[in-house]
Amino acid sequence: MNSSEPNWNDIEGSGDADYFVGYLDTATAQSEMQRYKRRTYELLGLRPGARVLDAGCGTGDDVIELAGLVGEEGRAVGLDNSQAIVDEGRARAHRAGVAAEFHVGDIAELPFPDHAFDAVRADRVLMHIPDRERALSELVRVTRPGGRVVVREPDWDTMIVDGGDPLFARRLVHQHFDRVIRHPQAGRALFGMCQRAGLSAVHVADTSTLIITELATAHKLYGLDAAVEWMCAHEPNAAVEARAWLAQLEVADRSGSFFSAVTGFTVVGKKPGVRS
Repeated sequence: MNSSEPNWNDIEGSGDADYFVGYLDTATAQSEMQRYKRRTYELLGLRPGARVLDAGCGTGDDVIELAGLVGEEGRAVGLDNSQAIVDEGRARAHRAGVAAEFHVGDIAELPFPDHAFDAVRADRVLMHIPDRERALSELVRVTRPGGRVVVREPDWDTMIVDGGDPLFARRLVHQHFDRVIRHPQAGRALFGMCQRAGLSAVHVADTSTLIITELATAHKLYGLDAAVEWMCAHEPNAAVEARAWLAQLEVADRSGSFFSAVTGFTVVGKKPGVRS
């Protein structure tokens, strides 16, 4: 698989599901990721016995945490579009001794009835979905009246990397994410999307800036090396500057001064109505 342009909508087609599992594990290992994830759990307002859906659940780590919050009488459900990823989630839940459900499905056509859940969560998912407005409307549909919808997305235009000519770095980085992410500005769009989806009490409940100071981790999560390779192949006139920029990052990394950051936004809203 070409890891420079991972297709999250076709993990099976990549022929390398392990790449995606490794990516998710690397991301989840970051302390700021763990902090904002815990905050999303709090925002769901779960109680023992509640029904909760994690749409785009990945390897199931969040579903396992949510299952602990709703207890044995509750229902924690994860959904992802990849059979391989869902199988990984089931295996992790089994090893953790957690009773959780996992389904393969399309977030834009959820296989659940109306009002099936007390709360719904989607984390770093909508940026990959072709029709993200439809996907969000589906999250609202399966949430009961009075229930909460919590969504979190990064905004890749906030991505910064210290080193070299800042104008060149901005162009390379933004060009890269515009190419590999379907909706790179998803973070800023969440507030308006939730309003248009008919949710009430919509607000930005959390912002989080993920700071990475190890170049190897930045390559893994962001594909900076792949961005340079792509520019060298498709913009030969910029190849020398691109390679020099990467070399400067490597020098900074060896001296312990490499720095990168990207900001994400968590938005929460309630489905109007009163639970019957």
